[in-house]
Amino acid sequence: MGALQLLTLVLGLSIAGLAKGATAMGLPLIATPILASVFGPKQAVVIITIPIFVANTFLVLQSWRVFGYLRTLVPLIVANAAGTVLGALLLAGLDQKTFAILITAMVVLFLARGDRIVGDPGARRAQLLTPVVGFVGGVMQGTTSISSPVIGSFFHAMKLPPREYVITLAAVFQLSSAVQLVSYTALGLFTPDLLTLGVIACIPMLVALMAGIAIRSRLDQVRFRQVIVVLLVASVANLLWRTFAA
Repeated sequence: MGALQLLTLVLGLSIAGLAKGATAMGLPLIATPILASVFGPKQAVVIITIPIFVANTFLVLQSWRVFGYLRTLVPLIVANAAGTVLGALLLAGLDQKTFAILITAMVVLFLARGDRIVGDPGARRAQLLTPVVGFVGGVMQGTTSISSPVIGSFFHAMKLPPREYVITLAAVFQLSSAVQLVSYTALGLFTPDLLTLGVIACIPMLVALMAGIAIRSRLDQVRFRQVIVVLLVASVANLLWRTFAA
């Protein structure tokens, strides 16, 4: 690995890890394009899988004080898993452009009128919508590998406190990353070089992740939600670019 590749790896994972620690989002969104510019798209996706799994594990364990909250996420996680499987099966025949437009519309709706649509987090309407959103996010994960716009915008609309918001997204993304690790291993995508790069990438990512967690603790509720909106808009922009321009 040359100096340029090493610098790109450290820079990309540092920026992405900072965003991940602060908001539980942004790791693949930021790091994958940066790594792809040097290592290639396929290699970048394989490399980033390991840091994603490690980061989500760290965030879930770091939130042990609210582990009891995870019980409320069971319907979401189960529906998300089912949606991911269905999305993988539909991948070949699904119209990606139509799907991207629908997802974008859903995110815009949640950001603009989400508080009216979802209501109070404990309300029956929110409880009914949670598995639906989890399923749609799973289908999105299975077909595009990006589920943060749907999952993130829904829980943004629920106005969850930062700690609950982070463990919610981390738990859902952890399931997806575990499935990816198993799948990539079974397919033989982890060559010795890519496996080594993935492990090395965890070092700057973890340092930046801890810095992001420290930043999150200093953000008030309003500023935290503003950061989430920025990342959600970036996620949708990334999805649309990958669908229509790539």
